[in-house]
Amino acid sequence: MASSSSADQADRDYMAFLDKANEDPAKGVAATNKEKEEGGRSFRTTEGGVEVPRVLTRVCGGGGGGSGVFYVSDADEPFEAVALGWDEGGRGLPDEEEFAGLIGHWDPANAQVEIMDPVDWDRNGQYTEIVDAVRDVGQGNDVRVYRVAREGVKAEYWVVTTEGKGKGAKLVGAKALAVES
Repeated sequence: MASSSSADQADRDYMAFLDKANEDPAKGVAATNKEKEEGGRSFRTTEGGVEVPRVLTRVCGGGGGGSGVFYVSDADEPFEAVALGWDEGGRGLPDEEEFAGLIGHWDPANAQVEIMDPVDWDRNGQYTEIVDAVRDVGQGNDVRVYRVAREGVKAEYWVVTTEGKGKGAKLVGAKALAVES
């Protein structure tokens, strides 16, 4: 009987270890003012009257042809299609503050937005399907990746381009949440 008891204790110890390993790493950490301000808010990816290009719907998994592409991080989140009205006024893609305002950031002037080249962002070629789809929609327009810092170890990556010119233009692409611990 003693061996059964020690086996039960070993099972309990192992389960306690697994429970501890699967805990949220931010558990017990006080929220920062920024996290409290965010209050779980999400940024807008689409808006009424702005059509999402089919190729983006398909690559993001909304076209019925598969599950879509996932951004590989600690969370493995799917990409979401992006389609927002953008009066580019001949400037092309927005700067960091304009981008933050466009996606509905609550404090665009102080948003932590970084602009990256797609080649630098995707050094291993994992997301060529996303980048190529965005490039196709933009028909030769510049493609950029905007990294928007979120609370704690979270960030969002927005792979976008412009479709059209002037007041009728759109900012289109795909975005995914990353958990970078």
